[in-house]
Amino acid sequence: MQFQEKPILKENWWLMWCSFPNLNWARLRVYDDLSAEILDCDGSKYTFSNEEEARYYLMEDEFTQFESLDQEDEQELGIPLCLIHIPKGKNEKELIEKMYVKQTGILNEH
Repeated sequence: MQFQEKPILKENWWLMWCSFPNLNWARLRVYDDLSAEILDCDGSKYTFSNEEEARYYLMEDEFTQFESLDQEDEQELGIPLCLIHIPKGKNEKELIEKMYVKQTGILNEH
């Protein structure tokens, strides 16, 4: 069964810390069979037997979970967290095009 056919148990988004102030996103999906898949801004997909392996991969690649960012991170980043929005797209191609955002693009949107 292809990953896109599996029911999604949960999804969360990660930002590459070393890319700041530019936003380099990765999406982590966990499926109902507990396997996991990462989609990065280059359109590459990586599959893992479980979420823990996928999270480890992201952390080793200097990603941090978006939901874990706080006010201290906001000051260090120099970007108000309220200006950072998880990318959305009608399809995967459109989504991937929005997964890398230069700082000027973030500030110009608002």
